[in-house]
Amino acid sequence: MKKKTRVAALALTLVLGTGTAALAAGNLVNIAVNPGMKLSINGEAFVPTDVNGKEVDVFAYNGTTYVPIRAISEAFGKAVSYDASTQTAVIESVLPPYDPDAVDYVLSVAPETYTDENGNQQTWYNGVGYEFRWWLPEEQQNSFTVKQVSGQLPDGITLVGDHLEGQCKAAGETDVTFTVTPKKGDPITRTLRFQFLDPGEFAAAPIILWGAVGDKVEWAGINTFYDGIFYTADDLTAANTKVDLAGLGSSPIGTQAGLDALAEYGLSLTYDEQTMEDGYRRADNMIEGTFTKATDGWVKISIPVYASVGTHKDDLPLDQNFWLYNDENGDPKLVYGNVDVYLNIIDF
Repeated sequence: MKKKTRVAALALTLVLGTGTAALAAGNLVNIAVNPGMKLSINGEAFVPTDVNGKEVDVFAYNGTTYVPIRAISEAFGKAVSYDASTQTAVIESVLPPYDPDAVDYVLSVAPETYTDENGNQQTWYNGVGYEFRWWLPEEQQNSFTVKQVSGQLPDGITLVGDHLEGQCKAAGETDVTFTVTPKKGDPITRTLRFQFLDPGEFAAAPIILWGAVGDKVEWAGINTFYDGIFYTADDLTAANTKVDLAGLGSSPIGTQAGLDALAEYGLSLTYDEQTMEDGYRRADNMIEGTFTKATDGWVKISIPVYASVGTHKDDLPLDQNFWLYNDENGDPKLVYGNVDVYLNIIDF
């Protein structure tokens, strides 16, 4: 189900100030407004911005509060476009970015140059592997063939028999489609989305969940190459990533607004700490719960996070070991981004 809401363009373009011009049916109308109003969404301050990240004013006129349509719609997981032929803003429910049954993610970090203890510059490459056997039922995993049918593998990645191997050589994103054919059984066609990031960027494959009210979600893992715990901080924004760890006062996981949005449908974000055989401590992040409420088609919940990583140090708690990287000036910055959750829940 895909719902559209069409909004007349009166509130689409607003020029700010105490004397404001509003666009309506192709004519400018001067109005006097009360500027500088503040917004709060689910208990958290919200500062709307335009497509270039510039702050946009919120104001009142004749007892009605006016907000920028794109910023407020996207805050609630909606997509906004403009139909110029009819001067209409179109608000749509966001659909998943792909068919979840047909696409897998391969995530990695591009090479990073560092200086070793001897003062020599070295380049670190992240190894990349992928097992196609997981596409098949267990009884078919011992005998099958793999064929690349479209797209081009990233530089450094090679199809070797029944799996992929190699090293990530550069940042970029590309789709490659393969067919896996078991000796006994029907072929399976699926696309791999390779998402290789520059050091310091953050990515997690979208989590896509669907079902009926009452269905259990027992372990929906968050696919990411950061084996640690996700956090957030109220003051963490794109313009404010050079923050002291002592100032990051939040606990796992996600902003309260994001957690509240998940809880509305009976879901929670949690993690499971693990200790490997070599003593390395890491964590799996996941979504769990029971669907308690139906959605109106697909909905998207974005949860801003930053990442911690695992550690070998027994005296360093995993939930205090933040992932940092150094920028071009050598200053530490946080790795941060969004965990995007897509839901489609029905009620009989």
